[in-house]
Amino acid sequence: MLKEHNMTQIDGKLPNLYGRWSLYVALAGLVFVLLAMLDSAPYSNVEQDFTVDGSIRTGSLILPTNSETPRAVMIFVHGDGDMGRSAFGYYYPLWQRLAKQGIASYSWDKAGVGGSDGNWLKQDMQSRAQEIHAAIAMLRQQQQLKDVPIGLIGFSQAGWVMPKALKDFTQISFAVFVSTPVNWLKQSEFLTQIRLQKEGVLGDAKLQQMQQAQNVSKLIAQGEAHSAYVDFLQQTDPDAVDSAMSPERYHFVQQNILADSEQDLSGIKQPIFVAFGNHDSNVNVPYNVRQYERIFANNASQLQLNVYQNANHTLLKNSEFGHLSPSLWWLIKMSLWEEDGFSEQFVDDVMLWLNTQLTQLATQKTQSLGA
Repeated sequence: MLKEHNMTQIDGKLPNLYGRWSLYVALAGLVFVLLAMLDSAPYSNVEQDFTVDGSIRTGSLILPTNSETPRAVMIFVHGDGDMGRSAFGYYYPLWQRLAKQGIASYSWDKAGVGGSDGNWLKQDMQSRAQEIHAAIAMLRQQQQLKDVPIGLIGFSQAGWVMPKALKDFTQISFAVFVSTPVNWLKQSEFLTQIRLQKEGVLGDAKLQQMQQAQNVSKLIAQGEAHSAYVDFLQQTDPDAVDSAMSPERYHFVQQNILADSEQDLSGIKQPIFVAFGNHDSNVNVPYNVRQYERIFANNASQLQLNVYQNANHTLLKNSEFGHLSPSLWWLIKMSLWEEDGFSEQFVDDVMLWLNTQLTQLATQKTQSLGA
């Protein structure tokens, strides 16, 4: 009894030590489960790179194991940020479901991420569209993908990239747009409103900060140098200087701040599927729904647009993932939930729509051969 008592008194941290080791063991077990689930996926993951303007992009070609020749290949187009090919594991459930449908996927590390050359912060939307064209050229060199339909699926900022690729390239047959705004400045204004709402800023203070944000956007759009931007903040909002954009981020925003996809969307001929979530705090969903419907008003059959319930910006269930950001726990939860992590019907709707597009393309091909 005395020894037991003394051990507890002398080593008061012992229970915490056991707790830490229990956490480590749990983490290791969860990682093991994650790896086992990925290993049992219905696809093979093939390292497949391509070159664009002399710069290498490293990527993965996801080939379904249930078919020698995939029915189609979907190219994944990232949103904002330093995204690797799997988008922190977010794409895994989509790759799995596509593979079960006999559809291949292709995704690459953004410029400067993973093994890819360059720096994504130096890109504009047109250069990102050129990456899609270069990726397609590489895919067409693969024997099993020479003649299959090619589609795009893109997220958020990809909404300014995919229309440029679609209107310039007839080899792309269809596209899926997920949480994609139309106008950069409107998007920026909405994000400011959401931030002020979360901070509880109201009345005149809100109006002043909204005006400040508009003045900053105007300064950036006019081509002012980063130093002028910092000077402006020091003069008008000194508290914001510490959180000011880096020169690299500032340059990226300056290249793209006038992005508006309306003209490019108006010029595409391919059918598109557009999805939004009703709990999206990054995109003004009602406004952008109206924009898409207006742009395609003269050809409504070209557009399928759905707004999903209990869905955040990623179309994941807001009740389960709304409080999480990409991390180990997020990846583990994604892997455990798989496609059930997405809002009800979203994945099923996308697959049904893709199957409809592929059936129509097959019918058109048969008819053209018989003509």
